[in-house]
Amino acid sequence: MGNGTSKYNELNKNEHLNRLVSKEIISAEDPFWNTLLSFNDKPPWTKEEWQLLEENSEELVKRFLISNTKTRNFASLIKVLLLRHSELETSVHTENTLFLWQTTNGLFIVRVVAKFMSEKIKEEEMIKQFNDDESSPSLFSSLVSCLVNSLVEIPVRSYTYGLLLEMTLLLITLLSPAILKPGKSAHQMTAWKQLMQGESSVMATPLTCTLLLRFIDQTPAPAELYGQDGGSLVLGFLNILTLGYSGTGKPDPPEGVTKPLADTSLSLLMILVNHLTDSTSCNNPFRTALVNLSSDSNRLEQNTSFVIEFPPLYKTLANTLQNDEPTLLLYLLLLKSERFRNYVLAATDIDLLFLPILQTLYRAPECNGHLTYMSLIIVLILSEDDLFNQTIHGCILRQNQMAWYTERSFTQLSLGGLVILVVIRTIQYNMLKMRDKYLHTNCLAALANMSSQCTNLHPYVAQRIVSLFETLARKHSRLVEGLKGVDTEESEEGFDEVSDAVQDAAVLEEVLRMLLEIINSCFSHQIQNNPNLVYAVLYKREMFEMYSKNPAFQDLLENIHSVLVYMSSRVEQENENRGGYPLSVHEVQDIVREGCKQFPKESLKSLGDLKFKYVEEEEPEEFFIPYIWSLTQKFMFWKENLLKT
Repeated sequence: MGNGTSKYNELNKNEHLNRLVSKEIISAEDPFWNTLLSFNDKPPWTKEEWQLLEENSEELVKRFLISNTKTRNFASLIKVLLLRHSELETSVHTENTLFLWQTTNGLFIVRVVAKFMSEKIKEEEMIKQFNDDESSPSLFSSLVSCLVNSLVEIPVRSYTYGLLLEMTLLLITLLSPAILKPGKSAHQMTAWKQLMQGESSVMATPLTCTLLLRFIDQTPAPAELYGQDGGSLVLGFLNILTLGYSGTGKPDPPEGVTKPLADTSLSLLMILVNHLTDSTSCNNPFRTALVNLSSDSNRLEQNTSFVIEFPPLYKTLANTLQNDEPTLLLYLLLLKSERFRNYVLAATDIDLLFLPILQTLYRAPECNGHLTYMSLIIVLILSEDDLFNQTIHGCILRQNQMAWYTERSFTQLSLGGLVILVVIRTIQYNMLKMRDKYLHTNCLAALANMSSQCTNLHPYVAQRIVSLFETLARKHSRLVEGLKGVDTEESEEGFDEVSDAVQDAAVLEEVLRMLLEIINSCFSHQIQNNPNLVYAVLYKREMFEMYSKNPAFQDLLENIHSVLVYMSSRVEQENENRGGYPLSVHEVQDIVREGCKQFPKESLKSLGDLKFKYVEEEEPEEFFIPYIWSLTQKFMFWKENLLKT
């Protein structure tokens, strides 16, 4: 058996596996277990490999579950692993790779069986398969407890990497009935009760800290994990996860699988903190621990759960925000952790964190909708802070930082200007393709929050703001005109089309009013610092004057009209002073720039502060739980029709 797919074809003929699933009772003390756990091969990393493994092991697992009701050999295997747990600390200290390798193999066998049960049978029947009639407390609960303790206690080394990875994956598997078994709440399930309220709940804070640190560290997998160091049984102990006895090939690491322990640790953390968020049913100690983290060990604040350094967390997030799970982590920390949010808002290198978020929004057509939405919510949360809005408009980006923005090349642009361009692009994409009301509402809310602090907008940014209004205004006019020509009696057959048109017109009117409010806010608070926006509006004076006659927009165009009249009179006066000689673009811009400095802001009508605050949905679990579990698909390979997404 080599490293090809044929290694799975022989599973049904393996004498040790056939003995395990037979009617023979095998005690935990039988030397058989050492033999069974001494297999060695590279892991099945791809979906195709896992499918082949499961296809060729399914009959064995079915036989095992039937015979296990009499033999309790699965319980014996659990007992073997629990006994090994007491020796793990010594084995790690002495670098006993053979012992660690066999333990990892045993955990993998449990995971294969547990995954099959999670997908095929009820949770209570699954628990029965783990236990025997003699053990108290249950072997299942003891296994969960040992996994939690070991994940916290065992340090990451090249020789423990595979073991910790397998423990993390197994714990995710044991928690999976929460998503795979509809109709039963997580707080009613054994593994969840053990973690949230049982013996393991006291480890919630240490485990949360450990999983977060493993994500921060981003430790690459050792070469042995992929079978790159050859076929020595001990040197290749991490070449596990199949039931063969060879593995001397040297395959390359699977694409995208370079730091699996960091990735799976964050996935497990996100699963733990996003379930049971409603404290009325069950308090979630993992969520409490995460949102109460602190970075100052010298000044422990009230309710501090654990202390970590924020700069490494900030940097790791910035380097991984192209992925869903880090984006979800950042969202949760900004929303719930005041300490971390304050750290981010005060960061002098905010571009490091913010540019990857903007790139995600820019790539919205290529990204999944959830990632786009979460990235936008992060922009909205940050935009609630005036200091942040001031900072991003004062942060000047280098050309190489914006190379991904291909609509136009800039030698210099503020981060705030880039935010506006990307958000406008997202609005246009959404209005054209996705037509998601919540998405464009949040886009506009972010722009509105920033509007009072928008300063020195680049001419192109100002032009894009006015251009967005013009494009949507034309579309709105066409819809309204089309509806005027509809005969109500003749429109019954096309009722749905008319209804859609009415709805589209109402949405566009709402968007246009918000854009006018944003321009108003820029003028009211920062007209002296926004000559380019004033010039862009002046350039489209006829359009704005036309819409000032529309009752739907009249109230919001009064201030804009006042600015237009003031600037136009200055331009006309200068034109007269020159004997009617036409002014150049640069000369008009100079007049506008000087006019902005002298414009009497007190003449503008107050429309109130334009501020919006993100409020999480009343039942966030309905969105986040299916989303988070769907992300585990890339390494757990659930049967997709079973996920409640």
